[in-house]
Parts: sequence; structure tokens; C-alpha cells
Amino acid sequence: MKKLVFGLILCIQVIMPALAQDTSYLYFDAYYEQVMLNHPMARYANLLPAMAKAELRSAKGAFDPVLSADLNGKRTKGENSFTYLEPTLKIPTRIGVDVKAGLDQSSGISVSPERSKYTTTPSDVFYQLYYAGVSVPLLRGLVTDQRRNQLKQAQLLQGLNEAEQVSTINKLMLASAKAYWDWQMSYARLLFTRENFVLAATRKEFIIKRIFAGEEKPIDSVEAWMEYQRREALLAEAEVEYQNSTLELANYLWDANNNPVQPAPGVIPAAKGSELISLSTDSLQALKDNAASAHPDIQKLEVKLAQTNLERKLAIENLKPQLNVEYYPFQTYTNGSEDAVDGLFMKNYKFGVSFYSSLFLRKERGKLDLSNYKIKQSTLTLQQNRREVQNAVMAAYNNLLTCKQLLEIQTSLVSNAARMRDAEETRFISGESSLFLVNQRERSLLDAQIKLAELTAKYAKAKYQLQWASGTRLF
Repeated sequence: MKKLVFGLILCIQVIMPALAQDTSYLYFDAYYEQVMLNHPMARYANLLPAMAKAELRSAKGAFDPVLSADLNGKRTKGENSFTYLEPTLKIPTRIGVDVKAGLDQSSGISVSPERSKYTTTPSDVFYQLYYAGVSVPLLRGLVTDQRRNQLKQAQLLQGLNEAEQVSTINKLMLASAKAYWDWQMSYARLLFTRENFVLAATRKEFIIKRIFAGEEKPIDSVEAWMEYQRREALLAEAEVEYQNSTLELANYLWDANNNPVQPAPGVIPAAKGSELISLSTDSLQALKDNAASAHPDIQKLEVKLAQTNLERKLAIENLKPQLNVEYYPFQTYTNGSEDAVDGLFMKNYKFGVSFYSSLFLRKERGKLDLSNYKIKQSTLTLQQNRREVQNAVMAAYNNLLTCKQLLEIQTSLVSNAARMRDAEETRFISGESSLFLVNQRERSLLDAQIKLAELTAKYAKAKYQLQWASGTRLF
């Protein structure tokens, strides 16, 4: 009867502290949202699309109209020898043609004949020449040029930075999810270990009292004391593990003001989010298809390959000689009066032709060869990464299925270990067993419970590992 009463008191001592403990839960969804909103790496990743837009704006600046002006003058003995004013408006276009308009204005008593219609300068001149025309590349620069190439590179950079954003945040959220479930696992281990320690401590005191009462052998106190010490060491290890996992979790907790946050005392993890799920063959195929087309690592490689193709296109264009033609019709005014000309576009115009070509083209051919090698490297890397991503999805899927099977087996094992422990205690109460065997059964149950907690955390992490491997957005 005394042993039965002891068993009831022991259960009350173990269960009541857990029920009375003042705790609050940090649920995984709330933790996940806080990481996504406030973590510095998440904020850093959210800046990447804005940076890409800034790069695109900068590249578009190469096609901004440019207004410039030159003013030169000279005065001799207080008189205006000459004053030259040359404002110019240049408008680059995305087809390679530059539109240019401007004014050449000359005034003074010593104006150069080249800047007026006179072969000899009269006493005073006020001469204006308005012109507008185009500069057209006929060979190099007709298909593409450095400005257009940079614009297309900046447009591709938007896709690259978006993929980098997804990749960065996915890695962050996967790491934070693993930290949470490690924290949950260490807390479960701490609870099981603490309950077993309290059980061993209470049993030790009870055995000592029975020895003094002459109801037990002194040797039983040694067995009780050894088990107490063993569980005390296990509890110390569990407490350190829980403290360290809490610190690891805190790495991902930040507030809205970018200040680090520590979990409040009494805050504990919840098991919500580790429930078993069923994944059909169609769902697996959808994950594989997503990995093949939308995985951020694949998208980054595809963008880099497209950028390298643009470099190759520009290198091919630079093999051509440079031949530019300029044509600017103009209208002149002398002392404010228009100089009338019939057939303006055929009689009044400025023109220019410029030609340039390297004789050996070693620089241009070297860049073309280099871009070809880069394309081959990028293609091979893309092929390898596609295979690795597909295999990573299958590996994560296999790991998830195995964890699910192990969880079902371990749950049954814990149930059976609890039955064996209860049966051994019943035999011990009736005098048919020993304290050593009871301790062995409790050790087996504790090991099974800790293993179940580990598998539960492993399964929860495996669910997020599968989504990450497929490239699915984790935010």
C-alpha cells in the first residue's frame, strides 16, 4: 500500500509543476512573420529590386538629351573683336542614330571667314547659322553599341536581382525554420529529462526513508543514488542545449527598429507546424517543374547566360570597321535677316565622314573568344545545376517520406516503452522486480521520447527543406 501511495504522490509531484508553470507560446507562424519583416538580411534582400531599378535608370541616362554651350570672345582696345556662341542639343536614340541641332553665332569686327559668309570680314558682323541633322553609324554600331548593350544588361539585372532576392530570403527562412525546430526539440528533451530527474530524486528520498525504516536493503540506495546522478548529468546537458538553441533562435529575432530581440523569459515553442502531411505524386511533379523553371539559382544562371550572349553580340559588332556619316542642313542669318537659298537641303549643309579600324583586330577577336568561352562555361554550369536541383528535390522528398515513416514507428515505440515501464513498476510494487529493472525501463522510455522529439523536429525541417529545394518562395 505504501508503494502505491508513493506512486500516486510521485505522479502529482511530476505533473503539477508543469500545469502550474506560467508560460506563453511563441508559435512558428508568428516567429516566421517576425523574421521576414524585421531580419536585416530580409531587409537587405528587399533592397535588391530597387537597386536594379536604379541601375536601369542609370543605363537609360545614356539616351538622355544633352544640352551644351560654348562661348568664346575677345575684345581689343575696348572693341568686340569676336564673340562666338555655340549652343548644341544632342539627342541619342535607341536605334544608334544621334540627332543633333545647334547654333553657330558669330559677331565682331574680326570674325573668322570660316564663321561667316564673307571671305573678308566687314567692319562689324552679326552672323547666325542654325543647323539640325543626324549622325549615322553605317557599320559598327548599326546593330548594337555600348549604350544599347548596357541598357539591355540593366534590364536583365532586374530579373537577376529578383532571383537573388528570392534566393537570399529563402536561405534565411530555411535557416530560421531549422533554428526554431531545433529550439522546439531541445525544449522537449529538457521537459522529458527534467521529469525523469524529479522522478529519480523523489524515488531516492523515498528509498532512503524505507531503508531507515528497515523495509529496503541498503544496497538499493546506491542504485537510486547512481540513477539520480546519471539523470542529473543528463538534465545539465539538456539545459545547456536548450540555452544554446535559444541563443541560436535569437539570431533571427529583430524588432521594427532594427534592434536585436531576446525571447522573453517563460516563452516556449509550440509543436504546431510539425503535423504530418500527405504529398501526392502530382504535388511532387509540380515541385520538380517549379525547380526546373522558377528555382532562383536556375534563374540567376539563365540571366547570366543571357548577359554573356549580349557581350558576345557586342564583341561581334566591334569586329566591324567604324564608319560614321554626319549630315546637317543649315540656315543662316546675317544681321538678323534670313539668307534665302533655293534647295536648302542640297546647297546649305555640313557633312562629315569618319572611319576607323584596327588592322589586326586582336583586341576585338580576343573579346569574342572570351565571350564564347564564357557562354560554354555558363551553359555547362546551368546544365549541372538543373540536374542538381532536380536531384535535391527528390532527395528532400525521400527524406520527408522517411521521416514520416520513422515518426509513425517511433510513436508506436514510445507507446510500447511506456507500457513496459508501467508493467515493470507494477511488478516492482508487487515485489517481483528490482529498482534496477525499473530504471532500465525508464531509460528506454526517455530515450524513445527524446528520439521522437528529434524526429518531430527533423520532419518539420524536412517540409521546409523540400520547399526550399524546389525553389518555392518561403515568404
